[in-house]
Amino acid sequence: MSLQLPRKRTLLAWHRWLGFVATLFLIILSITGLALNHTERLKLDQVILRNDFILKRYGMSGGSDLLSYRISETDSLSYLDGQFFFNQRPLVQGKQPIGIVLHGNFTLIVTEDALIYLTPDGDLIEKVETNQLPLSGNIQAIGYTDQKKSVVVTSEGNWTTDPDWLNFQNYQGSYSVDPLPPEANLTAEQVDGLLTAFQGEGISLYRVILDLHSGRLFGWGGRTVMDLTAVAILLLIASGLAGYFRVSRRKTTA
Repeated sequence: MSLQLPRKRTLLAWHRWLGFVATLFLIILSITGLALNHTERLKLDQVILRNDFILKRYGMSGGSDLLSYRISETDSLSYLDGQFFFNQRPLVQGKQPIGIVLHGNFTLIVTEDALIYLTPDGDLIEKVETNQLPLSGNIQAIGYTDQKKSVVVTSEGNWTTDPDWLNFQNYQGSYSVDPLPPEANLTAEQVDGLLTAFQGEGISLYRVILDLHSGRLFGWGGRTVMDLTAVAILLLIASGLAGYFRVSRRKTTA
């Protein structure tokens, strides 16, 4: 029984469309492959990228969502993607600040689920989760009564606290919300220092090209596309060989 090859017109149609579909990705594979083969000459491992789009592909913030607050004439408190900084020094992880209390003996960062106590010099004293406090619900705001007592506003009630934020009592009266300190206008050098402390020096161009070559730069979708490109190459070879053998068999038969 002889092997039945597809008709020539069918083979050409498949060959043409596979070529069109695979062309772009074959170009990417070729260019990135050439670049990777000459990493030392091109110094790809010495080129550091800090582009927002690239960094986010690697789960790193690019700095566009950096929040900084002026807490003294010389000091700032910053927040970037779950990390707090005193000036450019990493402090502790936590959620975005709801309030910042500037006390003579300490600085208090208030988040939805924690109170973070710092020394005036920015050293971490303690981080206390709200489930360790006599509070109910998530913290929503920080306010003050008419008598200047601090009020912790939660989703399930309000609480007053003593000046040292150690004792809490249920509160039913009126209050005014205390805004966050003014935003700090950081210099480019200060922002760069914060980003370096948070994400290191960045991502090397070599790593990006390698992940682009394999498709990993775009997650499972990128890997799938590159896998399909490899399959398309194999099908192009198969359809090309099938067309060749069909022509050869016709000549032999004739």
